[in-house]
Amino acid sequence: MSDASPTAIPSTTAPTTTPHRLMQKGWATQLFTAELPQASAQLRTEIENALNNEMSALDRFRLTEVCRVLVLGLHNRWRRLSRKEDRAFTEDVALWQALWAHYSLSLRALLDGDPALTPHKAFFLQQALFIGKQLRLIHALAQRPFPEKFWKEIHAFYRFSEILQCALDNITDKLSSAENRVSCHSTYVHALLIDLANLPVLSTQQILWVDRWLPRLARKALPVDPSTPRVGLFLETRLDSSRGGSLRARVKPSDDASLRVADLEELSKTLRRRRRHLITGETPARVKLGDDITSDQATVLLAHLEAAWCPPDLSHASDSSQFGDWTISRTTRTK
Repeated sequence: MSDASPTAIPSTTAPTTTPHRLMQKGWATQLFTAELPQASAQLRTEIENALNNEMSALDRFRLTEVCRVLVLGLHNRWRRLSRKEDRAFTEDVALWQALWAHYSLSLRALLDGDPALTPHKAFFLQQALFIGKQLRLIHALAQRPFPEKFWKEIHAFYRFSEILQCALDNITDKLSSAENRVSCHSTYVHALLIDLANLPVLSTQQILWVDRWLPRLARKALPVDPSTPRVGLFLETRLDSSRGGSLRARVKPSDDASLRVADLEELSKTLRRRRRHLITGETPARVKLGDDITSDQATVLLAHLEAAWCPPDLSHASDSSQFGDWTISRTTRTK
């Protein structure tokens, strides 16, 4: 599409007024009526140019929230192509990376106690973690390996939420979940559990269902003291690692200051309880799984998740994709 097209977004060679332009409703409307490659490239350029604009930390935070809505809108268009086209995957990742850079730029002001930004610290860090979660989701949908550098960023943002004592603060983020509260911790766990969901055997739609359920499910995985010995079901991660989390049957006291542990017992009970309700006749919508999935589909997927996240034998957790009589196989997955 040429720039003369009525649906093209006007370009300019004058000094950018990016913050104002990105926040103008008219420009956003033009963005979503333009063809996808052009819209994506222009939005990414505007977001990257905004990195060089002088503005207060609070103004940048407000700008990033507007950009997050715009990027998510284009992500939903790219997502339909992500398994078929390398360009779709590359452009989608580039958009989120450009936005993530703004959060990194504002971190110093937040850590220095900027009085205007400090009241929003939980929102700021949760949204930065949301972007990390989105990048993990995009790689899952495209069946691509997740780069180590992204895990390092995710771990770092979670560590900052601990330093600022807001990791467990509940906030409302409509882009994360339309009906549930989230926190830095639950969004961090969301990314970790996506990574552990035995993704290669899931279809695109199944991954999207898992991602939709996780804002609620991840809240069931509460942090526990890693210095206290425990036996049960645990999600373990290290904040200095370049990988995600791993499953453990016990917590052993450790001198590793980067070690973090979350208890998965309540998550396991929730998965079993919802599956039991479905088997006894409840609809997926009634158990908060959505109205676009059948009871059979939901039952199978819940069993798969329980096997992936809460397997009876944790020593085989990485290989398990089966629980009881329910199995999702590579040859029968739903497209």
